[in-house]
Amino acid sequence: MGFAFKFTEQAATALKGCDSAFITKAVEGNPWFIPEFVRHRLDTLRDSLEKETGILGRLLDMEIPEHAPRMISIVAAGNIPLVCWHDFVCALAYAAAHPRDVVLEVKLSSRDQVLLPAIVERLGLMKDSCLAGVLVRFVKQVDPGTQAILFTGGSQASLFYRRQFPATPMLLRTSRSSVALLNGSETPSQLDGLAQDCFLYFGLGCRNVSLMLVPRSYNFHTFITQAASVFRTLLQNHSGYRNALRHARACFMMTEAGTPQGGALPDFFILKESDQLNPPMAVLHYLKYQDLDGAVRFIEQNKDYIQCVSGTPGTPLGQTQHPLFTDYADGLNTLEWLQKLSS
Repeated sequence: MGFAFKFTEQAATALKGCDSAFITKAVEGNPWFIPEFVRHRLDTLRDSLEKETGILGRLLDMEIPEHAPRMISIVAAGNIPLVCWHDFVCALAYAAAHPRDVVLEVKLSSRDQVLLPAIVERLGLMKDSCLAGVLVRFVKQVDPGTQAILFTGGSQASLFYRRQFPATPMLLRTSRSSVALLNGSETPSQLDGLAQDCFLYFGLGCRNVSLMLVPRSYNFHTFITQAASVFRTLLQNHSGYRNALRHARACFMMTEAGTPQGGALPDFFILKESDQLNPPMAVLHYLKYQDLDGAVRFIEQNKDYIQCVSGTPGTPLGQTQHPLFTDYADGLNTLEWLQKLSS
């Protein structure tokens, strides 16, 4: 059995076996990792492995020459649970294909130090483990001798690693956000999906929608109703989110007047007209377009800051947090980059 099929089978088993005690431990380490969102993330990753077994079989069985780097480092963010999963899978595939033993070190965010180590431990205990020949090491600092770095995080952190490792190959992915393109004919089911895109993980992920592009006459009432039915109680019951909402509401009251065109003012988030892609927590921006071409131009002009566009054929509403394995962060093909390390 090749690495890809062995990994997908074993990882799906490890993810499925994450019980409530496991989730509770993860939640204790980060107040933004509530049980509902941790479970959603685990289920999403498992479903992806099971549904994409075929394509993963082709992508993850790599050919790596003997002279290729033998120490790869992952620097992970901590905005959503297991945000570094994709990098881990890609680097593990690289390591498994290397003719010699490889060290894969992972510097986790202080906000997400439970999930991946526990899953790696489970994988290591399995018969004929997919981790055979790979030393996975969790570290506080990146080894000065590392030969390549997969980085995800903020711009300040990226500058630090560029200074610290000026000669080391580095795949940098920094902060982005996502938008939704709406035409006003969305069904309640589609708007329910849009609510998932906006509010899962409290909107902290780069694939969370932070800005909606809407027709000039768009009515927000149905969207607010759909979002409230799923997320109002969950969000309002979280003390950190309540504080963020309270602050956002105070700022909104000082700078804005009235309600969005054609809609009521929601009571569990702030809806504000703006073209800014990164609103504060508990704030969702919207931008009216005159015609679809105008919306497309906005997306094109801001493509370097947008992770994905919900409401398009490639990413239907409700699917931003269910990416395909080939939906690479910032559009950078991680597997291809790793393969080129040896060229």
